[in-house]
Amino acid sequence: MTPLVRTKAGEAVAEHILGLLFDGTLRSGDRIDLDAVAAALEVSRAPVREGLAQLERDGLVSLPHYRGAFVAAFDARTVREAFELYGMLSALTSSRAATSADPGLRETLDKLIEALTGCDRVDEFERLAREFRKVVNLAAAGPHLRALLRTFSGLVPVAARFAIEDAMDDERAALRREHAALVAGDPGAAAAASLDHVSMTAENAVRALRRRGIFPPATEPPAPAPGERDQMLDIVAAMTRGARP
Repeated sequence: MTPLVRTKAGEAVAEHILGLLFDGTLRSGDRIDLDAVAAALEVSRAPVREGLAQLERDGLVSLPHYRGAFVAAFDARTVREAFELYGMLSALTSSRAATSADPGLRETLDKLIEALTGCDRVDEFERLAREFRKVVNLAAAGPHLRALLRTFSGLVPVAARFAIEDAMDDERAALRREHAALVAGDPGAAAAASLDHVSMTAENAVRALRRRGIFPPATEPPAPAPGERDQMLDIVAAMTRGARP
């Protein structure tokens, strides 16, 4: 293996540990062997610590003082909570983007949806879906909101890949609904389509992880409940109104 570039090593560590979580090698409460991670990726302890710090921010790793690193709670609730927060932010940017009169934004989204329509390869679909979200975020989010969105660079995209693998047609249809609301200039519909899409992705990811035996059989209802969804959309609508000049 070629040694990793230093600036990317911390991200690679986080991705490696996420891979171990998502294939069941690591479970909640397990101690993470830092030397084994460093050896597997041919990096020093410094990027290992960087990667662990990122996963600690995601709530996936616990770093008790001088006691090493341990896997924190990793279950359906963990995945849903991360997607719920990401869904709120995505709904906000979609709502704001829908009010934009920028013809370049619509043209770019049109091209992405056209490319997604005929795409059946997971890697390419994932790349195009991420680009769709990135375009919307860049069009509507300021620097602070963009920085906050970047914190969802670990758990959310890895879990989303499971949804793409197992439910690509559902993902495609959800992106089409978002696209239709955005080009129609309807902020309420855009927020709802985005939030519903992210919630659907979370549930598809959880189901995929259950089928793979990573999570136990379902014992709790999916989230968010209808009342919670409406409350989220009310908050997004108020924030969108407040951002208008």
